Amino acid sequence: MLQGASWRRRAAWAGACLLLSLAACARFPDTPTVGGVRRIAVEVQVAGRIRPDYHYFVLFNLSNDATGQAGPVPVVAPPWGNGFAAGSFTHFMRFDNLQPAGGYALYRVQPNTNLSVFQYLGAPRLSEPVGAQSDRLRFEIDLTQFIPNPVDAQQMRFIQLNFIATDRIPIDPNDPTPKIVDALGDPALGVSQYLNIRIDQNRIVRNADTNLEPRGDVADPDLDIVDWRVEVRAL
Repeated sequence: MLQGASWRRRAAWAGACLLLSLAACARFPDTPTVGGVRRIAVEVQVAGRIRPDYHYFVLFNLSNDATGQAGPVPVVAPPWGNGFAAGSFTHFMRFDNLQPAGGYALYRVQPNTNLSVFQYLGAPRLSEPVGAQSDRLRFEIDLTQFIPNPVDAQQMRFIQLNFIATDRIPIDPNDPTPKIVDALGDPALGVSQYLNIRIDQNRIVRNADTNLEPRGDVADPDLDIVDWRVEVRAL
């Protein structure tokens, strides 16, 4: 559990995240190309190990908004909402021991439910097994898992993406117990960040390219996100 000054910094960050008016995104160069339906490969690494009794999310906002004005951010203080994320997101991959065999499960956010009702879409196309000492999650999904019609899927050009690792998912708005959570951005700066990625072209984006996620910004190494990689390629 975060203590003293560290928890106060998290609480300050919570206000920035939940108000969203201070939320920021990282943008990357665009080079228009003609492309087909895409596959997205995601890797996220923690300082310690992946614990199935914790909860790990990769959130996607299929906005097609080139400016990336809205995206997914973590929830870190009451009122908890769905217990893990706020802002704007349309889908997410979740990993924990509450999911079907393998631990990875893809969900769609049901519209007009205040980010609180989710439809299970199935497993990723590919995923890396998580062993007792694994320090990363890796999976691959096709854009048609989000948008079944390939013609419609080819029209998607921009998505926003974030990673969230947390020890618990409180949903009682009166629950006063703090939670540990890490996501993109440095809480010392008071601003949550997310990626804005153009996906109609092949690309690889890494933490080293952006320096969005510092090491040691949460006390629990099993929740401390230290590295990530997103690859987009044509099928």
